[in-house]
Amino acid sequence: MGARLIFIFSLLFLCSNLFVDHVVAQDTSNLLDGKTFIGFNGEKGKILDSGEDEEIVFENGMFISTSCYKYNFAGAPYSAIEVGDRVHFEAITVSPSHGQITWEGVIHDDVAEVTFVWTKERWFWDTRREYWFKGTLKK
Repeated sequence: MGARLIFIFSLLFLCSNLFVDHVVAQDTSNLLDGKTFIGFNGEKGKILDSGEDEEIVFENGMFISTSCYKYNFAGAPYSAIEVGDRVHFEAITVSPSHGQITWEGVIHDDVAEVTFVWTKERWFWDTRREYWFKGTLKK
């Protein structure tokens, strides 16, 4: 009887966790689709109104950085969640020759403020650089 009761409670616990995960983790992969933000990017700590021209694009569940194409960084799936009147997103883009970039951003009132970290592992040392992007929605 005791083993059966433990099994039933374990099963109920598992099912309740699956339900909670389903309610909390909704599919938001296309939340930003169709939006493009135009602005500048640059190294962290430098002035926000100068830097390299940049467009970040959200399309078909993918995140694309136009300035990173020349370094062979392909588009990547993004995740996004709406919190109040802001949308938070994340993506990781990868280049076969230049490592990876981890992107985290917040979009509010048609303005995207993003930080991204480029990392590349090498034989003798690793590279890690932090960057920013600030842009407005392309109309």
